[in-house]
Amino acid sequence: MNRDPIQNLLNRICQQSDFATKHDAFVAETLECGGSYQAQAGNTFMIDLHGIRVLANSEANAHELWLRAANIQMRRLGGAA
Repeated sequence: MNRDPIQNLLNRICQQSDFATKHDAFVAETLECGGSYQAQAGNTFMIDLHGIRVLANSEANAHELWLRAANIQMRRLGGAA
């Protein structure tokens, strides 16, 4: 089993998962591992988890941005190995 927390979360969330599935996975991960998953002032939403922080104009967009950034991070780490 991969011990990287980012990869473990990516393994649990499919890009095509519905909003509720992504929401539940992000909330559970935040509660278990720390980080932030919260609405911000001015109708923005932030996810700060495992060293990846995104700020978006909606919760759904924050999900997509975080997943995209996490995938990029994992590709970079894979390429450096």
